[in-house]
Amino acid sequence: MNVYRLLRTFGRIKSPRLKLLALWALHVMGRRYVGVFLDPVLACNLRCKMCYFSDDERRKELHGRFSKEQLQQVAQALFPRALKLQIGCGAEPTLFADLPWLVREGKTHGVPYVSVTTNGQLLTEETLRALAKAGLDELTISLHGLTKETYENLMQGASFEKFKELLGMIRNVRKDFPRLKVRVNYTLNADNVVELSRFGEVFTPDTPLDILQLRPIQKIGNSNYSNFSMQPLLEHYDDTLLPLASSCKARGVVCLMPTRENILALADATADGKSMRQRALEELTYCNVTPGHVWQADFDVSRETFNSYSRRNHRASRILQLALGWNTVDGVAEGRTKKLNYTIE
Repeated sequence: MNVYRLLRTFGRIKSPRLKLLALWALHVMGRRYVGVFLDPVLACNLRCKMCYFSDDERRKELHGRFSKEQLQQVAQALFPRALKLQIGCGAEPTLFADLPWLVREGKTHGVPYVSVTTNGQLLTEETLRALAKAGLDELTISLHGLTKETYENLMQGASFEKFKELLGMIRNVRKDFPRLKVRVNYTLNADNVVELSRFGEVFTPDTPLDILQLRPIQKIGNSNYSNFSMQPLLEHYDDTLLPLASSCKARGVVCLMPTRENILALADATADGKSMRQRALEELTYCNVTPGHVWQADFDVSRETFNSYSRRNHRASRILQLALGWNTVDGVAEGRTKKLNYTIE
C-alpha cells in the first residue's frame, strides 16, 4: 500500500465535512482508517537540542517501557483497525529489546504499513535486515544537519560517522529488500536550513531515499535550542528549499514540505488555526500509545478493543453528527493548532 498516494487522494477532498463522511463510512464498514503511533520505550540515547529530552527536568518524567505481553494486548485491541503503525514518535524505539518482533506483530494483525522512526545511532546491519525481513515498510531517519559540526551539535551524543555508516548499511540491505522505503525527517531551523543545499552530497544518487520531509522547528518543551525564528526559512525558501524540492522530484523522491503560508502561520502566534472539523479529523485518525497511556484516558486495553470502545462511546454517531453539524466530538474544539498540511512534491 502506498500511504503517500493515499494521502494525495484524500488531500484532494477539500471539504472537511466530506472527509468526515468518508471517515464515517470507513468506520461503519469496519475498514482500517487510524494511525497507531507507538513508543515502546519512553527514553532516548541522544539529547537533541530541539527535543524535550534535552530538558533535564522533563526527562525525569519520561520513563517506562512496555513488556511484550502488554504490547500484545495493544496489538489485539488496536491493530485490526490500523492503516499505519508508526513505531517511534517521541522517543527512541531501538532501545526496545526486540524491535523486529514488534514489526512482525503489526504484520501478524494485517497492518498494511509499518514504519520505524529512529536516529539510527544504535542500528546495526543485522538489526536492519531483521526489521526488513519482519516486514518493515518504511525506515524513517531523524536528521538535523548535513555536516559533522551541525549534526553533532544539534544531535548531542550522536556521531556523524555512524550516520554515514548507517547510509551504507541501508544501501546493502535495500539490495536484498528493495521494497523497504527510506524516509528522512529533517527539522529546519536557522542553523541548518542553508545546509540543505548540500543534501545531494550526503544522499548521493546511489543512496536509497524515497521520502524527504522538511519540518520547521517548533517549541516542544524547554529544550536547549532557543532560536525559533521562521525568518531564515523564509529567506532561503527560494534559493534552498524550492531547488531541493525540484531535485527530489527529478530523482523520484516524494518531498513533503511546508508552504510559505505554513511557515508564516507558525511565525504568527495570532494566526487562525484549523476548523473544528479539520482538528476532529486529526483526532479521530490518531491513536497515541506510550507506556502508561493507551489511546484514550478511559480506554482499558486489557478488556476492550477499538471496536468495543467505539460502540460504548457511540463513535459512529459522533462522527456523523460532527460531519452534519449537529454536534461536536469530545475533546475537539475550535482553536489554534500548529500542525501543518504539507505540500507533496
